[in-house]
Amino acid sequence: MSVSHAVDDVYAVDPELMGTPGALTLYLVDAPAPALVDTGSANSPPRILEALETVGVAPADVEHVLVTHVHLDHGGGAGALAEALPNATFHVHEAGYPYLTDPQQLSRLKRSVDRAMGVEDAYGDPELLPADRCRAVSGGERVDLGDRELRLVDAPGHAPHHFAAFDPATEGLFAIDAAGMHLAGELRPTTPPPDFDLEANLETVRRLRTLEPSVTFYGHVGPGEDAVAELDRYEALLPEWVETVADRRDRLGEDVDAIVETLDDRWMSPTVDRDVAGVLGYLDRTDG
Repeated sequence: MSVSHAVDDVYAVDPELMGTPGALTLYLVDAPAPALVDTGSANSPPRILEALETVGVAPADVEHVLVTHVHLDHGGGAGALAEALPNATFHVHEAGYPYLTDPQQLSRLKRSVDRAMGVEDAYGDPELLPADRCRAVSGGERVDLGDRELRLVDAPGHAPHHFAAFDPATEGLFAIDAAGMHLAGELRPTTPPPDFDLEANLETVRRLRTLEPSVTFYGHVGPGEDAVAELDRYEALLPEWVETVADRRDRLGEDVDAIVETLDDRWMSPTVDRDVAGVLGYLDRTDG
């Protein structure tokens, strides 16, 4: 089944990204004004609609879709979902808004993703998100679910167009990629090109910690176990990860494959090559 109960009225949805179960988690909040957190890739909407049916939420009843950032594994399904969810408002970070609503920007984003992945239509062929269905956000906004309000928090670092959402009812933090990956109970860095920024990401983690969440909802994957402890660990992990890549770069140059071959198991993840490349880009920009 592609949907499972997470906590209270929050459900985890597995869209089987690139045909792989357990690679990505989206979330459905079955509140009086139902909300989806993230849209998956352009191929994800059928799975999302199946999840809505399983939980018993009619597509026309979904009022909010939070597109936490516009990387196409998280935001690529937005355009198709706009057709399937006719009454939903799509909340998109103001820094990412043009990439989903402008045809030239969306096409450029897709080409860059396909090139980076080495696969044509790596995350499907995304449809344009109508601008009149969007609310551009930057942090500080509220999303009314009928019985409580989600608080949006600007969360750059993983990407400049990332926001998180805090749910006061569950004390749950929809950090998605802003606080790392949670794979089999272990934290892993997620530092993609072209815009990973260590200092911004550390500041984001500290800001999210002040919310004192009970559970973190990760995009990769599923709910965590101890939100504050995980945020503390990620704050320590990120600088160590960047230092590790910087040390390998000093010895091996900017050969991503060579660097990956030297890494310990604790750094390994399905996206480790991409994440090394993201750190190398950060180091180049900052002369690290």
